[in-house]
Amino acid sequence: MRRELERVARLRDDPLQLPSAYAAKPAVFPTLSLGDGARSPIRFPLSPKTVATARRSRQGLCEGVLAALGLDTVTIRAARSAAKRNGTDLLAEIVAGGAADAQTVAAAMAEALDVPFDGIAPGNRIIGAERCKTVALPRLVKTCDDELRTKLFLLPKLEGLDRTAEFLWRWPEVKDRARVTTEADVKSAMARQSERQRLDAAVLSLAAEQPRQSARTVLEAGQAIGLMLAFGLLLLALFSAPGATVAILHPLAGVLFAACLTIRLAAAISRQPPPADAYASSRSDEPPPLYSVLVALYHEAAMVDRLVRALSKLDWPVSRIEIKLICEGDDAATIRAVERAIAGHPQFEVVVIPACEPRTKPKALNYALPLTAGEFLVLYDAEDEPDPGQLREAFGRFRQGPANLVCLQAPLVVRNGANNWLAGIFALEYAALFRRLLPWLSGHGFPVPLGGTSNHFVRSRLIEIGGWDSHNVTEDADLGMRFYRAGYRVETLSSPTMEDAPERWAVWHRQRTRWTKGWAQTWLVHMRQPGILRRQIGLRNFVVFQLLFVGMLASALAHPVFLALAILSLASFATNGLSSAYQGLIFALDLFNAVGGYAAFIALSIGALDARERGVLVKYYPLLYLYWLLIAVAALRALGQLVSAPHQWEKTPHDIRSRADPGDARYRLEPHFGED
Repeated sequence: MRRELERVARLRDDPLQLPSAYAAKPAVFPTLSLGDGARSPIRFPLSPKTVATARRSRQGLCEGVLAALGLDTVTIRAARSAAKRNGTDLLAEIVAGGAADAQTVAAAMAEALDVPFDGIAPGNRIIGAERCKTVALPRLVKTCDDELRTKLFLLPKLEGLDRTAEFLWRWPEVKDRARVTTEADVKSAMARQSERQRLDAAVLSLAAEQPRQSARTVLEAGQAIGLMLAFGLLLLALFSAPGATVAILHPLAGVLFAACLTIRLAAAISRQPPPADAYASSRSDEPPPLYSVLVALYHEAAMVDRLVRALSKLDWPVSRIEIKLICEGDDAATIRAVERAIAGHPQFEVVVIPACEPRTKPKALNYALPLTAGEFLVLYDAEDEPDPGQLREAFGRFRQGPANLVCLQAPLVVRNGANNWLAGIFALEYAALFRRLLPWLSGHGFPVPLGGTSNHFVRSRLIEIGGWDSHNVTEDADLGMRFYRAGYRVETLSSPTMEDAPERWAVWHRQRTRWTKGWAQTWLVHMRQPGILRRQIGLRNFVVFQLLFVGMLASALAHPVFLALAILSLASFATNGLSSAYQGLIFALDLFNAVGGYAAFIALSIGALDARERGVLVKYYPLLYLYWLLIAVAALRALGQLVSAPHQWEKTPHDIRSRADPGDARYRLEPHFGED
């Protein structure tokens, strides 16, 4: 009792004016609360009267800090209303609304609590950081330096300042070690502490725990032997009986390619489902959950300002979104551009990856994934401009969708298709794929190969599946198949993301090479155990998987071949006539493949275009066969890289380097002079 009375005497002039009728013998032992719902494991004694008095006066310090910050009544009332609406707290909404920055508020709270405002030093380690992975962010962090000196870093909520002050008053030995800091500082310290572990995990990714599902090994021994035997037998057959071999292979290849075309024709003639209610939610009064956004950037300094502006327009509370822009450690120009562009935007953060191999987008995403805390997560690319309502639509669809819904793919719409023929046909491709084929596949319960951007995930299930394969150069298509094999469902959205297509052949050629190489990697990975794959997804979906991926790979080379065969057959008929019914059937098959592919492409794409797009894009249809010839060239290059450089990621630039005319003033995207 004497010790407690001495404490009261020492703190007689304390501005909190805690009750003098403090009872020395504790009657209750509540847990310290630094804010609504966030509790520490530290326990301390309080009498019932003290507890009641503290609760009645809990807003005292909060109001003092608000006054010290100079916030007017309207701003405070709006922040309180937003906190109630978003399920957050007053501090989060004040910072999100731009009324004050986090450092200023934290410094004011530190002064009110009579403790230092400080940051976690780089050499200090957070004790028990591993246990923090299951929550968004701890409100009390204990650190230890090399000399075993400890500090307590507090992240109090404004509404809980009186309770925090009372705790510190009760335990002066704790107050001596207490500091107030910011969420950003705690996140930075936790990221530093986990950097090596995250980097190792990102580099190995699936190869560490599920090596047979990773493209790190492109061909397993059994696959290599099988392919070599098949190739050897083919050469032997062509050498010993070339006529008979061609007579057998020609119709077989024709039937296979025709089957691949059938999927696209079926999608083209099917009725499009009515668009979903973009803002529907089964619980309209539910506070919005935290949404994580990841964007991997590499040599994209010229695109950063436009990207930040586009992502700032997303219709989601600033206090409930975290946007992480991921940069390589040796890309100083992009890092500087990001730091400059995100200043004053509390929802943005730069994540810097130590430079190492493999230099792939999935490695960057895997490195940043453990730093995210959202219930949902979405990916974007550097040139993306998503529809502001896209997150709202995804949220509603996740809440209303089936229990196994794990991912939603937004349609990608090319905005520069009118600039030249290469970008124009690229725009038609995207219209056919994202607005017709993928929704059709999803609607029929077939496997859905994801696009590389605008994928909305249930974050916990993305982690459960192992994230992305850092060694697959089309990690998106592979992830869609892994979700499907695990029993999850992928669906599509209606809110689009605007993108830019390459306008220069050199840029387009490298991108198409990487895509084709990645599709081959994905097919090889999932066909390592075809029997298991068939049992996991069923015979029907196994066949669709083959037609999708083999069709994507074969069509690159087959379109020009079947067109040439049909033309040769016509020339032969004109000279020699039709010699047999069999020859007529083969010609019909070749003609179907040559014309059917063209017809399927037109039917899929034109049905997805709006009136404005039709006016500028349909003129490019006559150049489609030339486009396919260029795809065939890229496919041959991809096959060579599959052997010589399977994990090489040929970066697609999104700035002026991808444009047809670098001197065109339209493509000068906010240059910053006087910098590297």
